[in-house]
Amino acid sequence: MGLNQQTSSELMRLGERLKSVLKLAFSELTPHVHSINSLTAFLNYHRSNSQRVFTAQKSTDGHQVLCALPGVKALQEFIEKASPHISAASYEKLSKAHQLYARAISQHASSHADLKRQLNALHDNKSPSKSDNRAQLYYAAKSLLGFSVEHVCCSYVLTVNPSNNHFLQEVAMVSKLGIQRSPDAAPFVQFYSHPHPSDFDKPTRLTQTSKIEQNKFSIGIVEPLSSAGFYNAYTSYSVSNSGMVFDDIPNVNALDATFIFNNPDELVNPLTHSSQCTSTSISIKNPAKKLTLLVFVDKKINATSNVKVGCYHGNQKVEEGKLNAADMWTERLPDFPQLQVVSLESPKNYITEHPELAEKIAFLLNYSELEDTQFACYVMEVDFPIWSSTYRIYFEHSE
Repeated sequence: MGLNQQTSSELMRLGERLKSVLKLAFSELTPHVHSINSLTAFLNYHRSNSQRVFTAQKSTDGHQVLCALPGVKALQEFIEKASPHISAASYEKLSKAHQLYARAISQHASSHADLKRQLNALHDNKSPSKSDNRAQLYYAAKSLLGFSVEHVCCSYVLTVNPSNNHFLQEVAMVSKLGIQRSPDAAPFVQFYSHPHPSDFDKPTRLTQTSKIEQNKFSIGIVEPLSSAGFYNAYTSYSVSNSGMVFDDIPNVNALDATFIFNNPDELVNPLTHSSQCTSTSISIKNPAKKLTLLVFVDKKINATSNVKVGCYHGNQKVEEGKLNAADMWTERLPDFPQLQVVSLESPKNYITEHPELAEKIAFLLNYSELEDTQFACYVMEVDFPIWSSTYRIYFEHSE
């Protein structure tokens, strides 16, 4: 009969929980055992099971964790052998997660091997209905709120801050195309995550000749990529929730709005900081038909990183420098966007096939005074992104 959607989601969260507690346990083991061979010798544990545990705590999602793990008895053996070398709190968390693991197998499968077959079948026969469900949510939210956006296009550029190498220079372009709102809907508000600058009066007007001020947080409206008159539609800002409010433009039914945020002092540099995760994200504040999220990351940073994606509840603010991807499993939704790697040198690459994006990227790089050849580029495309969720492309770093 196979696994239903509710059971699939429960198993996904169980796998994420197991991954989280395994990573906690590994962090308490001596660094000398952070390989399969050394873990096998240190714990006197079967090598193939060491490989399974090692793989599980590095897996991408919860289903992969459950498939990678050894069986119930073998995992129990690992926990007992690791117990003298980890804290009592970690041992308790591992033991509780192991109980849930054993219970899940007994409830939903005849064995661990059977559970793996069901999970693999679930991913081999993925139904396109999730896109249909997202579309239904879009139309329902659009009707309820009286507000919609045709296309949200967000592009991040991440480099090392040349003036302070303890931080990354983050330049983000957020473009919202085809904004439509009914007369009684809430006004258009553009939010930002950086602490509100005390000297902020209004966003800067950006043109083709505008250039970045590297060491100053700034917010600008890109006039060539926004509807005529949009800059003058700015009306006020809210200090409490870091939001800029805009009036409607007379006789404009579908509004385009493009912003650039320059952030030189919020993201720590993973090459010099103990933080092991850098996150870029876009929150879907209004119902949108399509999302495109691009991240240009300096090749020096990319060389030490594993890139991953996820869709999460709301817009959970994480204190910079303390972000841990393993902790985010509690907020992850059972919807998994695809990640593409873009080669800028290819004559038929993603960007040249999307001229509306090429213009935006050219403006962003010109404004930032950067060359595209110094970056690796990742892109996520989602039709009908989930309203009131956050999509992330994030990087887990290793030394």
